Amino acid sequence: MNQSLISLQKIAKKESRTILGLMSGTSADGLDIGLVRCGGSGLQTTADLLEFSTVSYPETLSDKLSDVLFDDNATQGNVLRLQAELEEVWVKIIKRQLSKWRLSPSEIDLVASHGQTVLHLPSGDGDKAATWQLVDGDILAAYLGIITVSDFRKKHIVAGFDGAPLAPLGERLLVSDEHTPCILLNLGGIANITYLENSGGEATLPFSTDTGPANTLIDAAVKDYYPGKTYDESGKIAALGTVDTDLLEKLKAHHFFQKQSPKSTGPEEFSFDWVISLFDAKNKKIEPEDVVATLTRFSAWSVAREIRQQISDYDINIYASGGGVHNKTFMEMIAEELPDCSLKSTDTLGINSDAKEAILFAVFANELIAGDGWLKPDGSRFTLGKVSFPV
Repeated sequence: MNQSLISLQKIAKKESRTILGLMSGTSADGLDIGLVRCGGSGLQTTADLLEFSTVSYPETLSDKLSDVLFDDNATQGNVLRLQAELEEVWVKIIKRQLSKWRLSPSEIDLVASHGQTVLHLPSGDGDKAATWQLVDGDILAAYLGIITVSDFRKKHIVAGFDGAPLAPLGERLLVSDEHTPCILLNLGGIANITYLENSGGEATLPFSTDTGPANTLIDAAVKDYYPGKTYDESGKIAALGTVDTDLLEKLKAHHFFQKQSPKSTGPEEFSFDWVISLFDAKNKKIEPEDVVATLTRFSAWSVAREIRQQISDYDINIYASGGGVHNKTFMEMIAEELPDCSLKSTDTLGINSDAKEAILFAVFANELIAGDGWLKPDGSRFTLGKVSFPV
C-alpha cells in the first residue's frame, strides 16, 4: 500500500488525533489557529482545545484581501497572485505559532483548513451553489509536511447543499442531547442559527440557516467613519448612538428577508455601498454613531426575526459564538428582541466562543478520517473535506 495511505490509516485507528484547525473569516484580518485533540467520531466525538491564537495579517495583505473578497468582478490573475501571497503568509504564521507552542509538525496528525472565502454564491433561480476559497490544501501539506484536509464547502455542495452554513454539522456532533432543544447562534460577518433537537442517536442534519448580517455592516461602517478602527469594540460606538427608525425600515426591506429558509448569504449582499444607497437627504445628516447604532439594531433584528419565524418555543436557550459575542451592545439588542429566550455564550457548553470555528473544522477533518459522516434524509451518508498529502 502507498506509504501516504498507510499513514492515514494509522491516524484513523488512533484513540485520539491532534488536529490543527485553521479559519480565516469574512473580516479577512487574521488567521484563527486552534490545536484540538479529537477523539471518537459521530455523536461520540470529543474535541478538547489545547491551544488557540488569532494572528493578524500584515495590513497590506488585509487591504488586498478586502479589495477582492466578494467582488465577482475581481480579475482572476489578481486573485491567483493574492492566493500565492496568502499561502506564503499562512505557512509562515503556522510555523511560527507551532514554534511558540514548542510543537514539531510530527506531533500534528492533521491540518484542517477552511481557507479564505473569495466568493460564495448560494443556489437560486435555477443556478447551483458555487464557492471559491483561497489557500490550497496541497500547498499547506507540502510546506508544512502534515496531511491536510480542506475544501469543506465544496464537498457540502457536492452532497447537495449550499456550502453554507457548515457550523451546524459540527455542532450536531459537539453538543450533547442533554442541552437540547437549543439554538446555536454564530455571530461572524454573517449570522447563522442552528436549531438542535434531540439527536435520536443519529448524526442527522439539524435545521440551520443564515439570518442576515452580524458584524459585516457594523465593521464596514466603522472602517468608513473611523479611520484606524476596524470594528466597534464592545459596541461602545453603537451605545453612544441613536437608532434612526427611517433608515432601519429601509434596511429591513432587503430582498434576502423575502427568501424561504433555509438560505445563505454573504457580505456581497449586505455591503456598505448598499446602505449608502438607501440614504436620502435626511439620512445623509445622520451622525456616524447613529449609523453604527442603526446597523447594530438591524443585525439584532434580523437574528431575532429568523428565530421567531422558525422556533415556536421562544423560551429556549441560545448559545452564541463568534466575534459578535464581544459586542456588548449587539448582544443586549438581541436579548431585547428576544426577551423570553436566554442568551448565553457557547463557553457555557465548554466550547470556546472565539475558537469555535477552528474547532469545528478540526471536527470535520476528524469525521472524514475516522467517522461515518452525517445521515441524509435519503439514508445515504456524507463527509466533508478532501485529503492532501505532503510531497
